[in-house]
Amino acid sequence: IEAMAARIALQTPGVLRLEPTIQDLIGRVAALGGAGTGRGRNRRHDGVVATIIDGMVRVRLDVATDITHTALQVAHAVQERVFEGVRATGLIPGTVDVSILAIEPANVTV
Repeated sequence: IEAMAARIALQTPGVLRLEPTIQDLIGRVAALGGAGTGRGRNRRHDGVVATIIDGMVRVRLDVATDITHTALQVAHAVQERVFEGVRATGLIPGTVDVSILAIEPANVTV
């Protein structure tokens, strides 16, 4: 699910990249230490967190957007596309939260 959500987000016009966060780093460290997440399956990729509980998928994406696109419209497009992508897997789409962590020109590299 995470890889699919990442691919969909990156194919959405106006998305420059996924943004890793401190929360992503903490999640990876906890996973290495064997810390469980309870009854849900929770896997982490830079900029994407998906949780599956009882067949319902919740996704959080952190993205950087191109300044030439309206960030709110980009976020909405990512939400709709990921929601439909989850539905296509046969799982139940839950919330899809998209956070815009950066807005910058497309030719800037970090």
